[in-house]
Amino acid sequence: MCPHTPQCPDPKDLDREAARTIISRPEQGWSLLCNGIVVFEDTGELLPDGLTIEPHRPTDLFRRPQRPADEPAEAGTVRQSPAA
Repeated sequence: MCPHTPQCPDPKDLDREAARTIISRPEQGWSLLCNGIVVFEDTGELLPDGLTIEPHRPTDLFRRPQRPADEPAEAGTVRQSPAA
């Protein structure tokens, strides 16, 4: 039972990572949250019931835009518009 006010999110809640850290072992790469979740430095998680959550970073949510087929592949190359 969480002693904090307001209470930490349940391990099944989407905001479960917002629970307070009660043990931190940065030299080993993990922290234990108040709700019983072990969070690893690679953002993976071990839930109290033994289920695992794959590492997930905010940057994983966005895909790099693909360049159009007619755009040059070299970085820094400037496309010139055709002469009229």
